[in-house]
Amino acid sequence: MLSQRTWEAALGALQVEVPKADFAAWFRDARFVRAGGREIVVAVPTVFAKEIVTRRYRELVARAVSTAHGGDVDVTFVVQAEPPAAPPRWLADSPPAPAPVPRAAGTSDIRLNPRYTFERFVVGSSNRLAHAAALRVSERPGSVYNPLFLYSGVGLGKTHLLHAIGHAVLARRPDTRLRYVPCETFVNDLLYAIRTEGQGERLRRFRERYRAVDLLMVDDVEFLSRTEASQEALFHTFNAIYEAGGQIVLTSDRPPREIARLEARLRSRFEVGLVADLQAPDLDLRRMILHQQAEAAGTRVPDDVVDFLADRITRNVRELEGALTRTLIYAELHGLDLQASTAEQALSGLGRAAADRPPTTDAILAATSRHFDVPQDDLLSKRRDARTAGVRQVAMYLMRNDGRETLPEIGRFLGGRDHTTVLHGCAKIERRLKLEDRLKADIEAIRAHLADGS
Repeated sequence: MLSQRTWEAALGALQVEVPKADFAAWFRDARFVRAGGREIVVAVPTVFAKEIVTRRYRELVARAVSTAHGGDVDVTFVVQAEPPAAPPRWLADSPPAPAPVPRAAGTSDIRLNPRYTFERFVVGSSNRLAHAAALRVSERPGSVYNPLFLYSGVGLGKTHLLHAIGHAVLARRPDTRLRYVPCETFVNDLLYAIRTEGQGERLRRFRERYRAVDLLMVDDVEFLSRTEASQEALFHTFNAIYEAGGQIVLTSDRPPREIARLEARLRSRFEVGLVADLQAPDLDLRRMILHQQAEAAGTRVPDDVVDFLADRITRNVRELEGALTRTLIYAELHGLDLQASTAEQALSGLGRAAADRPPTTDAILAATSRHFDVPQDDLLSKRRDARTAGVRQVAMYLMRNDGRETLPEIGRFLGGRDHTTVLHGCAKIERRLKLEDRLKADIEAIRAHLADGS
């Protein structure tokens, strides 16, 4: 029977199959709406998101849902929110209707995930520093580690800790004026205030919204690099809150020094407190995460299933949780005992990519060279013609995002280049991926070769 759990299982599969940047952009806010017959309806937040997922991912999503369900399923995407052109609720000309059960002043429009608490965060050697810092900030906001800057790859827990801080602070001080916002929302709110008529008043209200708080939490702050205006706005917002004794917590997919086109004055402010990273979980932590997830679901998962999943999914907590959800639903739908062989069957459609360790720089270079028919020696040389430079930048991007190598390591491997050259190359590929479907197909083809070991 199609249900919310079917969609969750499909989402777990998509987390493995879709590149992490695309998953974060198009599927992170996708939500199950309803199901009937052989159709499932999924909501996305904007018209633009609906167009993208329908055009690019409809078949992939339908295949994932069909696999989770055990039969053919049609997927329909709908827009849950108003179109992007509509003004944010807080900027509407008429005041919004009061909520039936208003929260404390300054917190009525906060959307903290109720599952993201300190109690549900599993601590291990890879995230111990970030967890300890977040806990300390929640106990003494504005007094320690200000700002707190958390960074990691996708699905390793930085957003979980961000929400956990908010929950803990509000539990101790319900009257705390807290503002949680994804950075993209901050940027969109600013652009709306600038571009609409009566912008003076709207800008004043924008500043009041973001500066008159005790705790500001901004998720995915790397999006700031898109516009100078947003950096200017956050710079002054940061100063106003900091000087008033408020706390600031930021997250990103990379440390401040590696955010492309970030102004030096903002970088220095981000680094003045504590910068802490979350690494991929080790085997013991992966097992602990799976046991906790099973306990939260009220299900006992045998050790052989836990061991199989922990050994197979190595780089992403979200993928790990998705794999367990997929396994549980697969066993339920097919009436199978919960054992390692069942988990193997449940994940068989995901390919080998999730099971493999990060590809080596040598493997990435070879696969990229072979795909584009550009000699490896040319990619390692000083040649700077457009084709060679473009292929070299693809290799940089894959080494950074799939191989998890550092910028200096990539630069040394690719002929002794400076880390800033690598950063520029990766940023250029990220920009092109938003516009060029062909490049996206090329990169996915290279990833497929790497997953197959070819």
